[in-house]
Amino acid sequence: MGILVRQKKKGHLGRPVLKIGIAITASAVMSAGAASLLMAGGSGPVMLPYATMAAINTSNTTVGFADSDIYAMSPADIDRTLDEMQAMGVQNVRILIPWSNIEVLDNVYYWDQIDYVVNAAYERNMGIVGDITSTPGWATVPGQPANAGAPASPEQYAEFAGLVAERYAGKISAYEIYNEPNTVFFWSPKPDPAAYTQVLQAGYTAIKAADPNATVIGGVLISATNYGDQSINPVNYLQGMYDAGAAGYFDALSFHPYHYSLPFSQGRPWGDLSAINQMDLMHQLMVANGDGDKLIWATEYGQSTAVVDEAGQAAYISDFLNSWSQIDYAGPSFIYTTRDRNSDSTLVEDTHGVLRDDWTWKQAAYVIQQWTATHPQTAPSTVTLTAATATEPTTTSSTASTTAVAPMEATTVPESTLTAPAPTNETTTAPTQTAAPTATATAEPTSSTSPTDSTSTTSGTTSTGTTSTGTTSTGSTSSGSTSTTGTTSTSDTSSTTGSTSTSGTSSTSGTTSKSGTTSKPSKKTASSTTG
Repeated sequence: MGILVRQKKKGHLGRPVLKIGIAITASAVMSAGAASLLMAGGSGPVMLPYATMAAINTSNTTVGFADSDIYAMSPADIDRTLDEMQAMGVQNVRILIPWSNIEVLDNVYYWDQIDYVVNAAYERNMGIVGDITSTPGWATVPGQPANAGAPASPEQYAEFAGLVAERYAGKISAYEIYNEPNTVFFWSPKPDPAAYTQVLQAGYTAIKAADPNATVIGGVLISATNYGDQSINPVNYLQGMYDAGAAGYFDALSFHPYHYSLPFSQGRPWGDLSAINQMDLMHQLMVANGDGDKLIWATEYGQSTAVVDEAGQAAYISDFLNSWSQIDYAGPSFIYTTRDRNSDSTLVEDTHGVLRDDWTWKQAAYVIQQWTATHPQTAPSTVTLTAATATEPTTTSSTASTTAVAPMEATTVPESTLTAPAPTNETTTAPTQTAAPTATATAEPTSSTSPTDSTSTTSGTTSTGTTSTGTTSTGSTSSGSTSTTGTTSTSDTSSTTGSTSTSGTSSTSGTTSKSGTTSKPSKKTASSTTG
């Protein structure tokens, strides 16, 4: 049974001072980076070797997994999920550190679940990004809900962030400050870059004081457009951050370039409605503010097999990995997510996994495995931990056959109601092709351990979801391949629309860049988890 611990805040003596509830055992958590000194007779102090964290390779070819569900899993499923990641060659994981589930009451903490997640990844020598998010109900702006509500006090957030960084120094490599605060779904009552910047400044200072080696990532912005109090274009939001004094309070920015029906590499003709163009404009703002040497990380990107079929998901993710790795100011990327919640569901949020809910691999899992095989990832010596459940064998990469995904050098853009903003002095025509990308792939195994060698040609058709007003995107796009042969049809290209100036402003059309969504799903909240 877990324990609740009442702790004094950083700077006070005594930690912990009171335990609440019933517990059989409690384990002390020590910093892996803390060296031990021993006195060996009269020979003076002897420094013993100590373990260090698995640092995250910040190359644009590094790929990890963003798994928001792992916090709520059983220990067996946590272990197996991490083992499946490593079977694909992935050595980095982004996890939620839900403030609302850990500091359940002011100064009362439940650490057991997050301790298990962090230690399980650390024991496998995985690099860890911790997203400190989800405001507790007692700490939100008055009248706002738990998790989605903005924090009432930057100092309260900073106290918690400092405790987290102190507890996991040497284990967690990087921290993000909140999640997608440019939408009302994660920062209510409305997105506010100035208020967020105050939290960023406080959180950055506290984390660096507790663990100077940690990377602090700001922004955590999602591709969206300006729409009332619902969402703010990430370029405009970043400008607001700089205006409020964000410079000097982050080591990198992060971005979630989701779009269900527009492949990441194919966004150039769509002006500032597309994620790839928004990213360019964000980088230009960083350069203008003296941060040109800092990277933009993609800490979430994915595609749902409720929107496309499994071959289409593989093609989108392949395209993203290939095109992202060509951007020189891009950092590592993290695919959302590891495993489906319900593979039979038609809900987008249930089927983002590259594994089905029975742990068998979709084609996208083999794409990622091939990517890591041809683009070496930072990986200290792996600790092998068996974590299979009683009924399911773990997947081993040695038996996986290769998956051929047709290269997508100029894929057609799926039909959509997305309308790019036109320049004032000319008329432009949007792409009209509706042909979706195709991907040739070997038939994946029916179990996670025995792939077959037969091949089949499948169609990666994409959904033609409409672009709704007032929503942010939760889907992803990409089409292409990491390795293989095959060709695809090319699309007619439309002339570029929308402004790509460095002013940080963007035209708005009342739509967001996540097409086909009408309400914000809950995939990245911790509201469904319990302490």
